[in-house]
Amino acid sequence: MAKIVVACGSGVASSEATASRIKDFFESHNVKGVSVDATDFKQLPEVLHNYDVYVWIAKPNQQLEDLAKENHIAVVNGMPIFMNMNPEKSYKQIIQALKNMQNAGK
Repeated sequence: MAKIVVACGSGVASSEATASRIKDFFESHNVKGVSVDATDFKQLPEVLHNYDVYVWIAKPNQQLEDLAKENHIAVVNGMPIFMNMNPEKSYKQIIQALKNMQNAGK
């Protein structure tokens, strides 16, 4: 199962709202086999390695970008989804990351 984590900078309310929108998008497009979790920014260094896609609300710092790169985790800007302002590009990036993962046999 593919795993997505959504994280915001100050708490989990924004990330939970964004995760919910991603889940709704997947449901409406019949995307299955993907879990979507929400967390806060402070927890990411400990949990990021468990995920395949990282959707950010607060722009990641260099440590998180490096950690994502080392673990082959796709990083997607989630602000358009959170703000519900032209979220299609972010959804497409998430879907592409999942396809790339599937093609790589991950």
